[in-house]
Amino acid sequence: MNELATVAGYPDDQFPTAPFDRASDYLQSVANEHLVHLWTQRNLADDPEIAQERFIARHRFAQLISKYYPEDCGLFIPFCDDMRPSNMLIDPETLRITAILDFEFTNAMPAEFTYDPPWWLLLSGPEMWLERCAMEEFLTLYGPRMEQFLRALARVEIEMALGVKQPGEPSLSTRMRDSWRTGRFWFDYAARKSFDVDTIYWAALHTDGAGVELLDDKARAEMESFTETKMEQLKAYKEECTARFSSET
Repeated sequence: MNELATVAGYPDDQFPTAPFDRASDYLQSVANEHLVHLWTQRNLADDPEIAQERFIARHRFAQLISKYYPEDCGLFIPFCDDMRPSNMLIDPETLRITAILDFEFTNAMPAEFTYDPPWWLLLSGPEMWLERCAMEEFLTLYGPRMEQFLRALARVEIEMALGVKQPGEPSLSTRMRDSWRTGRFWFDYAARKSFDVDTIYWAALHTDGAGVELLDDKARAEMESFTETKMEQLKAYKEECTARFSSET
């Protein structure tokens, strides 16, 4: 929400103002934010093809909510999206973590977000890698790091005699493996990345076909007028930028 309001010109009167009882309700709100962002940021698509790809990806994201979050999912717990090595201090002698920084955006999120493997195992986020290379190359690099992390986590769980979980519940390492196996890792990451949801969808969540055939009738009927609107917005945006640059020089 912060990035959308400060960078994309998102209309802040369209942000949600009430609490959510279920994770699926929260994610429906996120899907709506993705779509409002799509319509309101004037320079979000440089050509008709990109506009249509973004349109399909964001509508498909909304359709995938029920696949990854049945209606009975409802637990919210504290979650820090910025938890990564660059926000940690390490004792150079013992290599133990001595402090964790930057909690300003920590808030209550669906518990499943904490059950995903860490996105930062290659230091840069997956979207940065997917912009530079194919998914296969990312997986070749990320897979061994994830296995190393999960083996270390499993060792800690054994050392703690699994005392941090209730009897009968899966361990955190098991939950993380399940998130990766089912693809929920990618869905959750896309939910938190309004500017990159399209890249993530096409690289990790899309299955077969062009995608447009998977949209409902209403969305398919809207796509042509949407594309025309985005090109008109882009033209107006570029004209304003040119005029502003000329006046400043």
